[in-house]
Amino acid sequence: MDRYGDEVVSIIIPTYNERENIGPLVKNLHHNLSRCNYEIIFVDDDSHDGTSDAVNSLAAEYPVKVMVRKDKRGLASAVVDGIKIAGGDTIVVMDADLQHPPEVVPELLGALTTYELAVGSRYCKGGSAGEWTITRKIVSKVANLLALPLAPGVKDRMSGFFAFHRRAVNIDSLNPVGWKIGLEVIARVNHGTATEVPYTFVPRARGDSKLSNRVMWQYLKQLVKLYFNKYQISNFMLVGGIGYVINMAVYSLLTLNMKTNQTTFLGQHFYLVPFVVSSLLAIASNYILNKIWTFKGWNEQRLGGLRYLLMALATLLLDMLFLSLLVDVGKLPPVPSAALAILIVFVVRFMIARRWVWSKKSV
Repeated sequence: MDRYGDEVVSIIIPTYNERENIGPLVKNLHHNLSRCNYEIIFVDDDSHDGTSDAVNSLAAEYPVKVMVRKDKRGLASAVVDGIKIAGGDTIVVMDADLQHPPEVVPELLGALTTYELAVGSRYCKGGSAGEWTITRKIVSKVANLLALPLAPGVKDRMSGFFAFHRRAVNIDSLNPVGWKIGLEVIARVNHGTATEVPYTFVPRARGDSKLSNRVMWQYLKQLVKLYFNKYQISNFMLVGGIGYVINMAVYSLLTLNMKTNQTTFLGQHFYLVPFVVSSLLAIASNYILNKIWTFKGWNEQRLGGLRYLLMALATLLLDMLFLSLLVDVGKLPPVPSAALAILIVFVVRFMIARRWVWSKKSV
């Protein structure tokens, strides 16, 4: 941890009615970080027990300060607000209730000499959930399992005790919903740049637990948002599904009309003209929806609309090739053949769109 002697380490601690824990926590952190240039930022959700006064009373002796939020609530958003005013390029996040042992903070910082993110872990070798009840352990295990695809390389995905380099995460990309801000940070850090540091979860000695049904509901909502963000193809699929319905509905009507009127244009390939018309309508719909939803927050490349059109037209040729093969060689009816052709080319469209049309601005 010696390398942090000249750097500022910012410790972000969200609080709500934690006055009794402030003094012991600050003194313990100071004892463990005596060789470190650090600051402690408490972000308080307008506690009514004098939490902010307890912090201010220590400011003359220790590098501490408090941000009091009167119009916002929530642990996750408190952490994000604290990071935004922090002066350090190394960030530590922990709870104020002393359940996250301050003596583990130097170990987290030491791990950052090699990794971008160090997670205080109850589930890796050497870690423990401590004196939890069976019910609490089951709830934690289930919640942890639900987040497995978001961070498969980390065992304690529910940890609220972690440290990271500011460069590893675009803070503006964080969506502060619920309480598990750690999961969001873990999910956004590049695979292979995170490690875990074991610790034993300490029972709360003072104050009240913040765990509630509301917290669990917020966690589920956060999971949904993280899954949609991380596996963005699901958004693209939903938009594509809408375009697919538009395409097939219009194509079916036009094909039926052309067959009824016995149109001879293009001979036996009459089905290609309505496919082009219906596909162009779907392309326009997909571009608009992808722009305002799937790739919301991404930078659109220069001439993005034209790029999308060119991409769509190029893949439309692929669609038409597969359609012709399925109808002429496979002897399938035009409508189900069109459906299959669109599905086959879907992944190609997604990869081109995210790499050539939109360029992600966040980490």
